[in-house]
Amino acid sequence: MSHPMRTLHTQHSRETGLSLIELMIAMLVGLILIAGVLSVFISSRQSYGVNGAMGKIQENGRFALNFIGHDTRMAGYLGCGGSTGNIGNQLNPPANTSLPYSFTSGLAGFEYSGTNPAASYNIISEAPAAGAAGNWAPTLDATLPVSGTDYVVPGSDVLVLRFSAPTTSAAYVSSASGAQFWITTNPGISSGSLLIISNCVDTDVVQADQVNGAGTDHVVVNTGNSVSPGNAVAGIPSSFIGAQVSTVNTEVFYVGMDATGSPALFEAVTNPNCAAPATCFGAFQLNELVPNVENMQVLYGVDTTGSQTPSEYDTANVVNAANEWNSVVSVRVALLVRSDLNAVLKPTAAPQYNLLGTTITVPLDTRLRQVFTNTIGLRNRLP
Repeated sequence: MSHPMRTLHTQHSRETGLSLIELMIAMLVGLILIAGVLSVFISSRQSYGVNGAMGKIQENGRFALNFIGHDTRMAGYLGCGGSTGNIGNQLNPPANTSLPYSFTSGLAGFEYSGTNPAASYNIISEAPAAGAAGNWAPTLDATLPVSGTDYVVPGSDVLVLRFSAPTTSAAYVSSASGAQFWITTNPGISSGSLLIISNCVDTDVVQADQVNGAGTDHVVVNTGNSVSPGNAVAGIPSSFIGAQVSTVNTEVFYVGMDATGSPALFEAVTNPNCAAPATCFGAFQLNELVPNVENMQVLYGVDTTGSQTPSEYDTANVVNAANEWNSVVSVRVALLVRSDLNAVLKPTAAPQYNLLGTTITVPLDTRLRQVFTNTIGLRNRLP
């Protein structure tokens, strides 16, 4: 005979759930697994952020050095006469001695006081305030901005390069008469262009008042106020028939403050016709090249023995005091490039970086940083 009550009791016993202790153990194990997954996720995300920031820094550093390196190698190419030839500047004084229009040397520079090798400089803010021209040696030229838009950031050196622009086809003076001369082809000359005319013995700097014709272009070089700064004399000497003609400018690399309040690599290029929407300052057009470049230090390799190799590397103020700009055969540049915020955890102490012997202390923040260094030979002064 069956026993229904015993069967029902047995079924109820088998359907009994987990005990409270078992539930707590299961929850604990689950929390441990979730914590492990979260830890792996956070670690992966941090690594991804650091790798992304480092990739961006390296990209910016490479671009910045490429910009500087390309133009530095061209420094001193002022026609076939070279930067050490007999260079005459026919532009109106005193403009012809100002930074944008002076072509007596292929390069120059300004050293920020207290940033020489073995010195230390403290960047106290992520967006440094404007300084004063006298903080650089020699005193920073008045044609560069020390306040306002795209001003030169204190603590960084300034590199000045002068060269004639390369062209796909060379232009030569075919004839000259009065205030005008004719050229075989037009290498991009327009009204206001600054020109280097060189016959490999003598070199003159003039400004084109106007350019007429097509295929048989003739350039007017006259006195007066039709262009700025204008010419002190009209025309060119007859000895320049057959001479090479090319455009020429001064280019300045510096660390400036951009519109977002962040330091960046800038270039200032001579542009007498500079007008909005470009950013203009005096005779320069200011262009932002690479963001988040925080500091730049520059040393100049001076050949003191005539061997066409650098005997020593000096700061701009030392080279300037010795009047050795035409003996510089190489330039050594160091850049400190930073990431955006929140790339890394904030360190306990402000990091320090070595730029060509100068110790740069940066603000205590969550940015990643890297130093980029390059030594660049001047093609026109090396064997």
